[in-house]
Amino acid sequence: MESNDIIAPFVLKTYQMVNDPSLDVYIRWGVANNSFIVVEPLDFSQHMLPAYFKHNNFSSFVRQLNTYGFRKVDPDRWEFANEWFLRGQTHLLKNIGRKKQSYIRNNSNFSQDDDEDEMAIEITKLKHKQKTLEQEVIEMNKRLEATERRPEQMMALLHKVAEDPDILPRMMHEKNQRSKRLVDKKRQRVLIPPPSQSPSPSSTANQFGEWAASSPEGYYGNEPFWQSSPSLTSNTPRVNVDYSVGLSPERDGRQPPGYPFSLLGGGF
Repeated sequence: MESNDIIAPFVLKTYQMVNDPSLDVYIRWGVANNSFIVVEPLDFSQHMLPAYFKHNNFSSFVRQLNTYGFRKVDPDRWEFANEWFLRGQTHLLKNIGRKKQSYIRNNSNFSQDDDEDEMAIEITKLKHKQKTLEQEVIEMNKRLEATERRPEQMMALLHKVAEDPDILPRMMHEKNQRSKRLVDKKRQRVLIPPPSQSPSPSSTANQFGEWAASSPEGYYGNEPFWQSSPSLTSNTPRVNVDYSVGLSPERDGRQPPGYPFSLLGGGF
């Protein structure tokens, strides 16, 4: 065996895994705290071995356990024990060391146990592959059944069409109606801002009158463009408007202004 002053790295790492409660789904202490159990070898190999031993070979891990004197204590699960591997007794781990090669070669019982462990590991792998294949077969059967039902569904539809030629247009109409309702629902979810209010005719006229009265562009010389423009004055008939209707000049003592300001600015 190795020196009793140093704990073998393999033994120390194994103890750290077993003693970590957060890893109980992979590896944990036995009931009596004098053994440990690998809950699921495949998950343990994929998640724990690479993190602690930089490989994912469960067979190699079991061989290392056998090398350090661990033995499998339960034939139905992966439970291992060593007389110096006890929960909370880390000072005893230094007593666990490698067995001499001569002892391994001459001990036929150890070799037989090692072969049994190898076979058990292979059986576990085969069971996992079998479960995977069974799941794939189930999925394939579902797809096959769906494919086999399609001709029956087509024949049933053709039979209905033969009995009622209008069934296809009705089906298409119903489909279009469902699509339309779906589109309408989606449109209702979209927030459309309310339309802006259009200016009233009176406000538009007042604004135009104010512009015409104040803007130089509304004049030809000193007169409004609709009075001085030949195209308007010569061809457009002048309309006489009675400004006294509805007006009270005595209210402010002023007479209504001349055309067109009484119409655009003061009349409305």
